[in-house]
Amino acid sequence: MRFSADHLARMLLGSGARSGPLHRRLSEGLRELIDLGEIPPDALLPSERALAVALAVSRTTVVAAYQTLHHEGKLVRRQGSGTRVSSSGRPAQRETVSASALRGDHAGAQFLNGPVPTLVPTLDFSTAALPCLRLVPEVAATLTMSEYAELGTSYHGYQPRGLPALRESIAATYTRGGVPTTPDQILVTSGAQQALELITHGCLQPGDNVVAEAPTYRGALEAFSLANCRIRSVPCDDNGMDVDRLDELVRERLPRLIYVQSTVQNPTGAVLAYGRRCRLARLAERRQVVVVDDTALAGTLIEGSPPIPLAGLTKTERLLTIGSMSKLFWGGLRLGWIRGAPEVISRLARMKGITDLGTSLVSQLIAVHLLDRVEEAQAIRREELAGGLADLTALLSEYLPDWTWRTPRGGASLWVRIPTDSVTNFAHVALRFGVAILPGTAFSPGGVADDHTRLPYAVPRSALVAGVQRLARAWEVYAEGHRDVPVVAVTT
Repeated sequence: MRFSADHLARMLLGSGARSGPLHRRLSEGLRELIDLGEIPPDALLPSERALAVALAVSRTTVVAAYQTLHHEGKLVRRQGSGTRVSSSGRPAQRETVSASALRGDHAGAQFLNGPVPTLVPTLDFSTAALPCLRLVPEVAATLTMSEYAELGTSYHGYQPRGLPALRESIAATYTRGGVPTTPDQILVTSGAQQALELITHGCLQPGDNVVAEAPTYRGALEAFSLANCRIRSVPCDDNGMDVDRLDELVRERLPRLIYVQSTVQNPTGAVLAYGRRCRLARLAERRQVVVVDDTALAGTLIEGSPPIPLAGLTKTERLLTIGSMSKLFWGGLRLGWIRGAPEVISRLARMKGITDLGTSLVSQLIAVHLLDRVEEAQAIRREELAGGLADLTALLSEYLPDWTWRTPRGGASLWVRIPTDSVTNFAHVALRFGVAILPGTAFSPGGVADDHTRLPYAVPRSALVAGVQRLARAWEVYAEGHRDVPVVAVTT
């Protein structure tokens, strides 16, 4: 197996921030990937020069890291055949490495011979999780002992389909929104991610074709990839999925499943336009293809009225809608659901029963009461997210005026274009300045969009200010072509 420099750089981003000299941080990250089996025995690693470019460090840093792992027996280095992961694990004979052999520039020499710098606390801009809405503890505190007692005496604790009261409440929410729904069309899941995984395993087989937006929710890409599906992409713009292009792809090769986020797309924040919704609904009926409409972010709409759900535009039984409590209320509830045809829900419920026997009934009881205050929750989220978005865009305009974006209609993050051909490279520099970001490749089938990143704005303003200021300092260094940037004290 051969690992390209860019691929390895993306894997190293996932290992997180570390302290100490750059060469030691790099060797620690590689060692972890090797020990976990992410980089298997006999895998060929990229050249020192190629990896240095991908990580935005000097070649001497990579040389030192490779040498360290070679001495530990993790790597085998042979002239003319490159660097490979050892298949034996036996330590190599210790070689004497002179300081001059590792000293290629003053920055690299500083890390190898100077004092060990202290890593600044890392601000995590790689996730877009929302903070817990204050309604959650308020509602949870109002539940009485008798309600909990009734829960314990009425149910043995295992309800694969979900608490009947919650299924009724979710169904009623759809019905009020113009989509008549009965409780037997609802399956409660442990978050939207489990809903997606149940659908993946219930509807797909290895080798099946799946069509998804580009960019799209990274959890969906991971689920489809783990199922060994072939993923094709459709562009996504301000009006959501390009349904005309989707129709072309479907004509070329009929997919088994189409994955779309019609109401607040992650990571762009777009909403599928009404005309496109109608065409997608007709396509699903005409082609008899499974369509999964992930509406986990629907409750985070910042502007405009909620659109007509796809489920309200078609009667096809091949449409499955995913919903969630995580974004509107709190991810810690671990509650999502699937809406679909009763017979499909029954089959997925059997799969869920095998998986976990059912979702927490206590969380579901709290959710029943929370759904009575859904309009209040949406109003609070709208105000919070609108303020965070205004703060982030103002900060970017001030500190990083060359970065561009399109205003999202909802969600908790901004899809930002950075004037570079490799945000993956820049992300490593940003990490040294105490900010963790993800390159756009993490959200795109086929690894495209490495000129974008996703920045969250549902974070405290102090963290937002500090994060953008650190990104600005990292961008200044990166744009000037510096490498092996020392970690300096950051006061913001």
